[in-house]
Amino acid sequence: MALTACSSQSVEDKLAGEAVAKLEGTSWQLVTAQAPTDENCENLPPIMDFLEENRVAGNLGCNLFNSTYKLDGKKLTFGEAATTRKMCSPEAMQTEERLLKVLKETRFVTQNDKGLMFWNEKGELLAQYEPETLGACR
Repeated sequence: MALTACSSQSVEDKLAGEAVAKLEGTSWQLVTAQAPTDENCENLPPIMDFLEENRVAGNLGCNLFNSTYKLDGKKLTFGEAATTRKMCSPEAMQTEERLLKVLKETRFVTQNDKGLMFWNEKGELLAQYEPETLGACR
């Protein structure tokens, strides 16, 4: 005889990391395998700055963006993003497309000692950001 149990644990409860207390006034950069150098101010990792009045802005790897956000515990949603419209390398444009999708699909955010993690409604990790490293290119 096999016994099974139903779990009433929500997606939100299953996410790795803790709820974010406050985003306003924080700056984050996408976790990437390639670190930028001060000599090469192109190809910097995408950044996200959480501003006053639930606004968010930054770059997507090529173009600048701004939007709004709503945070409630681990629940996070972004408004429609406005972006600049320049063309960059195919790699940068792929990153930008992926990050626009992250903004549209994010439903949860958690934080651990390494940074922020953005999750979709199924509990799948979409992107991870770490505290921004300021340098000469800012």
